[in-house]
Amino acid sequence: MEQIEFFEEDGTMVVSCPNSFFQKYLSKQYRDCIVECISATLQKPVEVQFRVRKGKGPSQEVPSRDYPIQMTLPTLTSPSAAHGLNGNFTFEEFVVGRCNAFAYEAALAVSDEDISKYNPLYFYSDIGLGKSHIAHAIGNRAVKSKQNINVKYMTAGDFSQDYVHSVRNNCLKGFKNSYSPSKLDIFFIDDVHLFKNKEKTQTELCQVLDDLMSAGKQVILSGYRPPTSMTQIDKGLRSRFSSGLVIDLKRPDKQTREKIVRYKAQKNGITLPEEVVEFISTNVLSSIRELESAVMTITAMSSLMKRQITLDLAKELLEGTLEKQQKVTIELIQNFISKNFCIAKDTLVSPSRKKDIVYPRQVAIFLCRRYTREPLQSIGDAFSRKHSSIIHSLETIETMYKQNLKVKREIDFLIEKFEAETG
Repeated sequence: MEQIEFFEEDGTMVVSCPNSFFQKYLSKQYRDCIVECISATLQKPVEVQFRVRKGKGPSQEVPSRDYPIQMTLPTLTSPSAAHGLNGNFTFEEFVVGRCNAFAYEAALAVSDEDISKYNPLYFYSDIGLGKSHIAHAIGNRAVKSKQNINVKYMTAGDFSQDYVHSVRNNCLKGFKNSYSPSKLDIFFIDDVHLFKNKEKTQTELCQVLDDLMSAGKQVILSGYRPPTSMTQIDKGLRSRFSSGLVIDLKRPDKQTREKIVRYKAQKNGITLPEEVVEFISTNVLSSIRELESAVMTITAMSSLMKRQITLDLAKELLEGTLEKQQKVTIELIQNFISKNFCIAKDTLVSPSRKKDIVYPRQVAIFLCRRYTREPLQSIGDAFSRKHSSIIHSLETIETMYKQNLKVKREIDFLIEKFEAETG
């Protein structure tokens, strides 16, 4: 376990972090909470700085102090540059419930038995429900248990960039060779929905998949939706995606959410009272990531504030998040977007396909998915759109957000403004 050290230096409280990841994460996510807690402890306003600790131990930087406060966080394993896998995503870290048991068993079979038993193996789910985790887990287990196995994990964006680079630099032969059956035993591609409208890249991917599967190599894919509903993906490629085993990872039910909360708390070295487990699992519903964040918040702030973890503390620390979940509605988001884009609400939800209407509508749908608990069908009804149209809007905005810096900045600005207004 890595430790976060606190010490005072020239009137400034320094948060000494074990690496740059913790420095950036704590500064971004918990700065205000940490400043508030330290100020309350010292009973005076303080300035807080986040630094990466030098050397192998805190003793090399941290002097003696009057206010020792420590918090422990799990050690991160760096992704391997050789195969692209994240070492943190293992089967041991994957909490199994009714929502994902089928996916778990299929993944185990692939990694432990015949690596081409289900080929291709396709996982799909909403964001934050574990599809990437389980794909990485297959690779990590295979690398650990099998000698001289060649594994390659990448996103659709990585593959597309690799292909474009090879074309521009006249090295397509080298590109094809790097994805040949002689070089790969297990090939993973994440976020395959991002291949839409990239016809040449899709054609090249078809050839890569055909060669690998014909040679008995395992192909594992994951995306935001099932292959049959990705209408902007070439029919032949969709057919390849769905020719093996297609598995839906559903939202965790209450029992699974409780298991996740208990496990994540145990990983942080604590045992949560049952009433706290019940409170978190009942109220945090959107994704596994949000459950983990809730546990992290409670354990971290309990350590900083030196307070026993109780139901009252959990309610206090998650109050803002839960109030926002209850307060934010689809209508509130529609009004916010209408105001900021100077579009009448009736026009926003109209059948209009004009570019200056479609984009704000897609942003509104994105915010609805992010800030409400409403299912996609309800969001679709609110915008007079079919379920498939809502998924298309979400995928389009996700792609634009990742690939267009101007769009990313605009959406980040709107998110910040919306959170400030609904705070």
